[in-house]
Amino acid sequence: MPFNVEDQIGDYEVIGTLGAGGIGQVYQVRHTISQRTEAMKVLLPNHPATEEIGDRFLREIRVLASLDHPNIAALHTAFRYQGDLVMILEFVDGMTLRAKLNSGSMSMSRSIEYMRQTLSGLAYAHKRGVVHRDIKPSNVMVTSQDRVKLLDFGLAFQGLPSQITRTGLILGSLHYMSPEQVMGERVDARTDIYSVGVTLYQLLTGRVPIDGSGEYAIASGHLKAVPADPVTINPNIPAGLSAIVMKSLAKAPVDRFQSAEEFLEALDSLQSDDTTTMLPTPFSPRDTSGFESKKVDLQPTASHPTKTLSNTTVLVAVTQELAQHIGPIAKVVVNRAAKQAATLDDLYALLSTEIESESARRSFLATRQKYSLKN
Repeated sequence: MPFNVEDQIGDYEVIGTLGAGGIGQVYQVRHTISQRTEAMKVLLPNHPATEEIGDRFLREIRVLASLDHPNIAALHTAFRYQGDLVMILEFVDGMTLRAKLNSGSMSMSRSIEYMRQTLSGLAYAHKRGVVHRDIKPSNVMVTSQDRVKLLDFGLAFQGLPSQITRTGLILGSLHYMSPEQVMGERVDARTDIYSVGVTLYQLLTGRVPIDGSGEYAIASGHLKAVPADPVTINPNIPAGLSAIVMKSLAKAPVDRFQSAEEFLEALDSLQSDDTTTMLPTPFSPRDTSGFESKKVDLQPTASHPTKTLSNTTVLVAVTQELAQHIGPIAKVVVNRAAKQAATLDDLYALLSTEIESESARRSFLATRQKYSLKN
């Protein structure tokens, strides 16, 4: 539900809007009795209120309720308002790493310190069976005192991931997803290690390690492409630090750091004199878009804000058609494109851009006539 400044929700008054995540809108609120400023998260207005979305929101509340760490934004309480779930969170006054990256240079030592704190919070969460699954610069907040706070546990799970993951359901931010996450396989704490590695790589070099012109290229890159060694992009990066980053980005989980603590120990082993260099910020418009791929955005487009394709039978068939041209990555591409397309024609138009060969593209588009969304 949408709220406006001065609206009152229980004992809280809305005093501002902070932003939106995958499924939640976040407001700045003030408790009318204590006068404490807090953050209030509700489901996005006009978001389809499916059982799955409701379960994810409730799961985030319960996951946060089990965590108490200085590097994780705390849950204060949760309640229902007019039948909808509302969570009240610690208000973090600061900037996300994404904003910091866009605002100018920072020292290598400061970048490493931010990742140390991120890993500290993740180590605590992992010991309690919680995997975040969506670590990226926009989910790492830095306070004015340089304290890191991890945000948005909306994709986190606690316990066995198979309890909440359906075959073919791919969630996350594609530039920061581990290979096993891209393929929709069962993940564990090592998927967060990979995402931290991507974020550190970006802090050190000003670019993401895997990029491409479309979802297929990015997804395929996570599975097959070896990113450039950071030291080849920025010669000021110590060889030891570059090796640490590359290990965190290993394709196979067994070849990465096996825990956040192990990753943290590796960073702690660096000599401080080697990490005082200011890092470049070579962000071009192409690099900046790498933070969040517009094509990967799971929110419906403005032209059709609530209608998305949901006919499973047709989507499976279209996936099989596309797989003949781009391989098993097709299921990832179709699942995400279906979140943006209002019609089957929209879907085919989006998917065709992932096929490099003109003749193959025409062959794929010709299959459109075989399918209908009529029940």
